[in-house]
Amino acid sequence: MLVPASTAPSATPNMPPHKRRKPDGKDKAVQCNSPEDSLSPATNSQSSVRSGRTRGRKGRTSRLRAERRIKGLEGDSCKVESAIIKDQEYLDFLAWLKNMGCPRTKLTLAEFSNTGRGMMATKNIKAGEVIVQVPERNLVTMKTLQSIYGARIARYDAFFVSSFGKKVNSHMIIALHIALLVQSPEKSGWLPYLRLLPKKFDTMPVRYPPELLELLPQNAQAHVRKQREKIMADYQCTMDFLHSNNDLLARPLEYEEYEWAWLVVNTRCIYLDAKKQVAADNIALAPMLDFLNHTHDAKTEGFFCTKTKSYQIKTLLPYKKGEQVFINYGPHDNCFILVEYGFVTPDNPYNYVTVDNDFAQLSIPGETAVAKREKMELLDMAGYFNDYVLHRNDVSFRLLVGMRLRLINPFHKSSVATQMAISQWHNVVNGELDQISAENEQQVPVHLERLCDAMLADAKRTLAILARKKTTFPVMHLQQVWIEARDIVLSIIDKIQRKETL
Repeated sequence: MLVPASTAPSATPNMPPHKRRKPDGKDKAVQCNSPEDSLSPATNSQSSVRSGRTRGRKGRTSRLRAERRIKGLEGDSCKVESAIIKDQEYLDFLAWLKNMGCPRTKLTLAEFSNTGRGMMATKNIKAGEVIVQVPERNLVTMKTLQSIYGARIARYDAFFVSSFGKKVNSHMIIALHIALLVQSPEKSGWLPYLRLLPKKFDTMPVRYPPELLELLPQNAQAHVRKQREKIMADYQCTMDFLHSNNDLLARPLEYEEYEWAWLVVNTRCIYLDAKKQVAADNIALAPMLDFLNHTHDAKTEGFFCTKTKSYQIKTLLPYKKGEQVFINYGPHDNCFILVEYGFVTPDNPYNYVTVDNDFAQLSIPGETAVAKREKMELLDMAGYFNDYVLHRNDVSFRLLVGMRLRLINPFHKSSVATQMAISQWHNVVNGELDQISAENEQQVPVHLERLCDAMLADAKRTLAILARKKTTFPVMHLQQVWIEARDIVLSIIDKIQRKETL
């Protein structure tokens, strides 16, 4: 298995499992898996797999093509061009895989004009075929790291869990392990793999400068804050762990080093068992899966095969020789994919717009501040507070529930009339009635359109700001997110104006 600097032998041993996780018209969006990333996220199933990753080494021939793709927010994408990659680092990696006992595949690394680096089929691939399998000894998991860290973790947990409630987790330990390997890569035996890891994660929102971070949609900003808090908490826990395990270090571990390693794990790890995505020891890093790019319409299955003792990716779609082979991280919208993996995909059917802030700020004629607070409390008690979204063709039921309650006016909880209206509202929520009143129902689309107008203005304002910025991948990604948000809002406004059912 991968061994940190202080314990690694000078020769390359048989290492155990290294685990890895996972519009149209002038605003036509393009595939934005950035070419400056070398390895794309891996996923293990057609259903949601915790997967992916941002591909992170700079593509050597991609800069001009990237400029064209960024400007390609205008116009249809042209024919996809590709070229097989045969640089020395990749050839060394293939030799390393062979020595590690990895089976050969019908895939090779290639540079694609629309996605950057990805995997190309070298032969026709049938539906149902296994496209990649990684032997258990090549996976990096909490289990396979037990011989290095097991006793140390037990000692740490015995003190810190009982005293401070702190406990190590698999993400933290695998990230620490990667960071330690990078401190002395030649001694680890995994140098060919380490060389192909992303050099930086500048397309990840957690790494955005403040002026770009504030241009993310509000829900994405909240997601980034939680991610940053998680990284910092894991780093602090790691520092506590290393306090009594200094012999593992070749030199002090800085926050930036740990953050990089944490993002390596977050963007590349798979779940060995998709049904156990919360299991502490379930995530893994798996060399070779890193090269497969994500698309929402790929159909794949990922699983650990007990017969071959390997993690396998099976495609449920056929591919012809020369085509790029994809995997699927699951049904995620572009905001989620951007925050977790650092890229966006075109024509993503899972996109939606969150309007929690707009709903809270919406001014309802006749609604007092007290009434608004009491309505929000009612929504919270009923389980319908926030998570209000717009899809391209419909408004979420939660938003309709919230809007119907907000439109009960006058609203005095002590009055019989208000209590009757609240009772009617509960009946509508439970499906026992179609509406609170005809007047209430007529006002719903009116105020939804007002809410959409506010969202539309926000999208146009943000796109105008982005248009004045230097063209970079983060700017391109943000443009696509806001173009999609704008188009979703416009589709709902059109639906309202056509008096279609919401």
